[in-house]
Amino acid sequence: MIALTAILVVVPPVSAQEAVDGPLQRQHVRDYIRLRVDTHQMQEKMKANADQYDALIQAFYERRAAFLKKEGWAPEAFDALQKRIMRAETALEMVADSAEYRAQQRADIRAFKQSPHMTAEEREEALAQVARMDSIRQARHIDPTRRDWPAVRPYLDALEHLTDYVGLNRPDPPQMDELPPASPK
Repeated sequence: MIALTAILVVVPPVSAQEAVDGPLQRQHVRDYIRLRVDTHQMQEKMKANADQYDALIQAFYERRAAFLKKEGWAPEAFDALQKRIMRAETALEMVADSAEYRAQQRADIRAFKQSPHMTAEEREEALAQVARMDSIRQARHIDPTRRDWPAVRPYLDALEHLTDYVGLNRPDPPQMDELPPASPK
């Protein structure tokens, strides 16, 4: 009986969407924005009425889980979607800043090569470190997210708006009817 209960608790309902396999689609990003606005508004309403809850945080996460399941998402899958979107957004920003990044990298390399305060061994190690950092940047942030860029790129402004809204830095959420369509024209 305990094993059966444990299985029922661990296995999400079949109707709830699992983590997205393959590249993200634009509809995933639109769904994320809509649901994140809704869950943020739910959180703010619950905070405004905090005296009605014995355990506000627990109550919020229970209500959020029920809401997401009703919308077809397992909470863990929604959180994984959020992480993928945020990582792709960060990588796109990194790539957009690549000219500045490369210019700084060239300046660093030039400074290491011309430094009278470094031994040849220290210079070699510093240059190797620059190469390692570039390789890590590419391997950890850019390459793993590249497949999600086509879905995230059209929504960069809306995602920034959402971040500002959720961070209470602006009063209005992104308007769904103003977002690019789920299917490219």
